[in-house]
Amino acid sequence: MIKARALLAVSLLLSVGTIIVHASGPIGIYGIVEKVVFEPNEQTPERIQVWGAFAYADSSRQQLNRAFSDVKKGYLYFTNPSRSEVTVREWRDLKAVAGTGQAIAFGSWIYIGGFPTQPDQRAPYGIYQPSGGAAIDLRVRPASEVPADPAIYVSDAGMFKLTNDGSHAELVKLLKEALQNKN
Repeated sequence: MIKARALLAVSLLLSVGTIIVHASGPIGIYGIVEKVVFEPNEQTPERIQVWGAFAYADSSRQQLNRAFSDVKKGYLYFTNPSRSEVTVREWRDLKAVAGTGQAIAFGSWIYIGGFPTQPDQRAPYGIYQPSGGAAIDLRVRPASEVPADPAIYVSDAGMFKLTNDGSHAELVKLLKEALQNKN
């Protein structure tokens, strides 16, 4: 009887641990959001422009002691074709941190290959949705580029605030520096 209860307790703990690991999911983007523009409006958003400084989670750079891409200032452009309420709530969370200077991590994308940095570049292998979707254009766009072809917004983990110290200190510093640049 005691062994059965112990086995049940261990099974429950392992199940909860598995759920927690899955719920945290892969983070796709780090950033400091300056402003958010809902399209066509905030009440019934179909697309969103997220302006600020951003870097992508990039485990291929771990040998350089940094697991993120170069930081780029501009905007990200997303769509919500399924009209997911979870996505709309996360978009509203992005707006809530806009202009506060708070560094965050959000979204859930998987990339293969290097991240493009110029408007005419595309990823050599692509940035994929976790569900196995096709490559999408998830680059940080310059302010001069007219919004077109938004990427499908993918969320699994929600949004997380990053601290100015600890394991993300260098990244947060680079994000803040990018926002201070006039370009």
